Amino acid sequence: MSRSAQHLQEAADWLTRLQRPEVEETDWLAFDAWLDEPGAQEAYDAIQAVDEEIFQRGAAVRGELAEPKRAAAKRPFQIDWRWLGGLGAAGAAAAVALVVAPWGELLPASDTLYTTAKGENRAIQLADGSHVDLNTDSHLSVRLEKDARRVTVHDGQALFDVAHDTARPFLITAGDETVRVVGTKFDVRRRDGLLTVTVLRGLVEVSTDGDDTPVRLRPGQMLEHVEGASGVTVRNVATEDQVGWRSGRLIYRNEPLTRIVSDMNHYFDRPLRVEGENAANLRFSGVLIVDGQDAMVRRLTSLMPISATPSDDSIVLRGRPSAPN
Repeated sequence: MSRSAQHLQEAADWLTRLQRPEVEETDWLAFDAWLDEPGAQEAYDAIQAVDEEIFQRGAAVRGELAEPKRAAAKRPFQIDWRWLGGLGAAGAAAAVALVVAPWGELLPASDTLYTTAKGENRAIQLADGSHVDLNTDSHLSVRLEKDARRVTVHDGQALFDVAHDTARPFLITAGDETVRVVGTKFDVRRRDGLLTVTVLRGLVEVSTDGDDTPVRLRPGQMLEHVEGASGVTVRNVATEDQVGWRSGRLIYRNEPLTRIVSDMNHYFDRPLRVEGENAANLRFSGVLIVDGQDAMVRRLTSLMPISATPSDDSIVLRGRPSAPN
């Protein structure tokens, strides 16, 4: 088996593995490590493309079976094999195995996993007409069903522009929270056990496991929730701050240095670390342009009373002597 065919088989295995309910953090870490291998990301993107293509074709077939009178005027089901161009027979077999049952039947709607590597943003057009912008180092899965559209945010951040469809609500699960919308635009961020939901347009309902009363958010409002804790907080925000990442800007208003460092660590392989209580207690307001790590660190140290000390495996940030305690 060639290396490219092996990557396709591995990509198919990963797509199946990460859709299982029992997937754990160690699985995600192993998946991230695999994506760093040369050719792995391309193989995974190819498998996703085939999975989405067959799902959309299958949805058309199911519609034809439900409407036999109209089916005669439509084209028969056909897989667009151009998705597999250049992948070889082994690659084609790996891709088709994802979505075809052992008996040759088309499987029901299945989850499609979308990911981004560190430093990568991705625009996704869903089959229902909804649009998703996926931020760096993020993972989410999508399942489009007859009566609902379901998304799980495993980790990361995404901006959703949801196509209006009253017959199929758009449901997003992120930890112990469920977000319900019909047609709206909003941002969901799930990092380090903290969930935020920011509404740009329309209305959004957010429910917590075990709580029968959902919270309704309007444009310009943001909900914050610590996973596993009870209760949420809702406040008014400048929505452009929350989605500045789409244009390569990280915008902060009185945020702790630890939050800025956490965000930057999702862009680069070499981690930043904060040492010293005086540095950890510092807060920052301003805009950071996302480009090279060294350039971002230089800007941060020029805007805050901190110093940066590179090492072989990290960059350590410490408060300068003049920094207040």
